Amino acid sequence: MTAQIRTQVDARDVPVSSCQAESLDDYEVALQQFQSYFGDPTETLAGTLERDPEFVIGHIFNASAMLMMSERQYLPMVRDSIEAAEALAHKSNDREKGLLAAARHWMEGRWDLACVTWDQVLAEHPRDAMAIQLAHLTDFYLGDAVNLRDRIGRVIGSWDEDTPGYSFILGMQAFGLEECNQFDRAEAAARSALAIDAYDPWSVHALAHVLEMQNRYEEGQQFMRGSVDNWAPGNGFAFHNWWHLALFHLEQEDYRGALQLYDEQILPDDSEVSLQMLDASALLWRIQLQGVDVADRWQGIAAMWARKTPLENGYYAFNDMHAIIALVGAGRLGEAREILADLKQAALSNPELTRMMARDVGVPACEAMIAFAEERYAEAVARLHPIRGIASRFGGSNAQRDILSQTLIESAIRAGNRGFASNLVNEREVHKPNSPLTRRFRAKIAQ
Repeated sequence: MTAQIRTQVDARDVPVSSCQAESLDDYEVALQQFQSYFGDPTETLAGTLERDPEFVIGHIFNASAMLMMSERQYLPMVRDSIEAAEALAHKSNDREKGLLAAARHWMEGRWDLACVTWDQVLAEHPRDAMAIQLAHLTDFYLGDAVNLRDRIGRVIGSWDEDTPGYSFILGMQAFGLEECNQFDRAEAAARSALAIDAYDPWSVHALAHVLEMQNRYEEGQQFMRGSVDNWAPGNGFAFHNWWHLALFHLEQEDYRGALQLYDEQILPDDSEVSLQMLDASALLWRIQLQGVDVADRWQGIAAMWARKTPLENGYYAFNDMHAIIALVGAGRLGEAREILADLKQAALSNPELTRMMARDVGVPACEAMIAFAEERYAEAVARLHPIRGIASRFGGSNAQRDILSQTLIESAIRAGNRGFASNLVNEREVHKPNSPLTRRFRAKIAQ
């Protein structure tokens, strides 16, 4: 006979298996930190689990939050948390078992199956804020724009302003709508979220995406700087929102302003966080594409990436490409080729999903960046052109993947393929009319 699991509920009436009352309070704090990026949820739950080692959802939360760092280095700790939760299966409810199965799928490289499993949980518990956040972030890592939008659409009808954390759901909806080019609806959702909680950095981020994609650069700068006291101080996501502000400067050819943001906000100190290092690498590459000297900044970011090899090589192709960018920027081509070799092996031996991400986009994108650094521009064009329509398969946002388009245009110009370069700029002008950066590309073609 199956034991009856005694349950409690969280602040959104989602069931949690029996635990100490203080543990459930700590879970709510950790969830708020996870949603807002203010504070460290795993640190919050560390003491909770020492006091209440049978707090099932705490173990699952820790594992899942660490997975969202997209780094292999966390997998031993993730495995420990998953195994601790699995040992408590006798007291877990069905929702927790689903969340645990999703975490194991993610850990073992089956990110798509993790999303399917979270969907199954959300079918029964559409206000499961933890499942929603995890699935949304994974959709982002997968470059799955449709589910970035529609996964939120499937559950948002069960939420309203009286539900704790509603602004975060609206912010996620805004980002999904933006990635599907539904800019007006995205902006409305983001502004509604910020009207509820002005300190919601994901909604700030969603609105920054809208303004960037609609070529509203001056407005974007004003919005970001005008709200900086809400989203920047003490926030773990601030580096990415600073990166968006730097893009507004870069688009207007204010390279000094973009580099100042790099030095003071995006990467002011040494970092071990791949997500932060990724933004730093991408910004320097875009600036250098425009012929601007970035001084010795490549050396610092390359050294940070070098510390992560070979452990992280082949784990997430999107990270690998940015590591290669930094290394070739610093002239460390041998180390860049080592990452590429490991990524090629991952394209053969990784679990099916991450194998596809590496094979279809990661390898040719990395080959292109190395070719560009070695002034083999025609080869860079040959590698980048075929993946333009499928680049979302290796993750990131439309704004982040624009690095591939900008590199393709610059490669075509430097290869002397002016007709193709002109067509690419014409295409860009349709999406971003009156763009100073687009005009700069066109001026290069005319030289």
